[in-house]
Amino acid sequence: MTVDRAHALITSPAVGEVLQLALTGDPNAHLPGFRFELDKAHHRPGIDVSAVFRICYDLPSAAAPTQEWLGLTSADIEQGVATLIHNRLVLRAWRHPADPRLPGLPSACSAAVVSEWLGAPVELEMLAYRPLRRAVLAARGSRPGFVKVLRPGKASDLAERQRLLHAAGITPALLAEPEPGVVISTVAEGASLAHALVAWRHDPSQLPAPESLVALLDALPVEAVRFSRRESWSDRIDFHAAGAVVALPQLRTEIMDVTAQLKRLLISAPVGPVVPTHGDFYEANIFTLNGRASSVIDVDSVGPGRREDDLACLLGHVAVLPHLSPEHYGRVAEIVELWRSDFERRVHPASLRARTAAVILSLIAGADTPTALARLDLARAWLVRASQVA
Repeated sequence: MTVDRAHALITSPAVGEVLQLALTGDPNAHLPGFRFELDKAHHRPGIDVSAVFRICYDLPSAAAPTQEWLGLTSADIEQGVATLIHNRLVLRAWRHPADPRLPGLPSACSAAVVSEWLGAPVELEMLAYRPLRRAVLAARGSRPGFVKVLRPGKASDLAERQRLLHAAGITPALLAEPEPGVVISTVAEGASLAHALVAWRHDPSQLPAPESLVALLDALPVEAVRFSRRESWSDRIDFHAAGAVVALPQLRTEIMDVTAQLKRLLISAPVGPVVPTHGDFYEANIFTLNGRASSVIDVDSVGPGRREDDLACLLGHVAVLPHLSPEHYGRVAEIVELWRSDFERRVHPASLRARTAAVILSLIAGADTPTALARLDLARAWLVRASQVA
């Protein structure tokens, strides 16, 4: 497939030829001292792959190496890109931050512009960036905030959700929409649940009880069901299985078997009614204050859904934390069990466990091989546990 070929090229040393072609327009060019580093990559199996590279090269007239950032994608984009052909593979390139689908990104990456927006000097830090899709920057200074950059239509949808949830007292205030595609929010009060999980071993009082987490979901305004629905991880299990196969091609048969078993369970397990959901309810997006779950951030996906999926999202993301940092999250499995036990008194155990397995399966794509293998084992374990109560 074309996307698979593009992914293989973008993640290989051969992509250096494409990057030099993008910079010079000459397929035979060899810039002196040219070197590059893959900074970010986002692969959507069967759809597209995009990446950002840090590039350095030497110019005889320059006292120091020239540094640039280039974006590269297999997506079919016509405006704001250079179209490149490498071994009959068509790719598009742009100079970061002039992302062709995020017109607000150049302004959002300028400390001078953001300082003007906020009315106070700030320094910027890029916290997250998915080429062509979204970026989040922290503005630090006397008037701090978070700058989120999306495609213009999606930014207006986010602003509408944020106003609704802020009125309900469960998300930070919207500071500004300074230009299309840019939304600026205040900083959430308290600490993230991720920090509370790290502190739990030394200060258990900082970790919210499961009842507190559920109460935060209960506080989502009923009006949120009128927003468009985002498909959950269990709804897109085939897509995420394809991503897992890219990460672990040698285990394709096993991944497909796990996926088929999960799909059967997801069809048969009882599920609750449609309710307002956060849509991305996990430890980085939940904030705590004085030992209770107090607010949520990243409300882009708020809308109608199933409570089971929000709870499974949290369990799945927290369950993989020990693989990321055993030093900080070594005993988090105890918390997962505590929360699971409580959540299963609220939703059907088979549905919750199967959906948790689907969330973990979605986290395999993009992981390094040892992490991907650990996550596949964990997804399989949750599948077995779901089968036991189906």
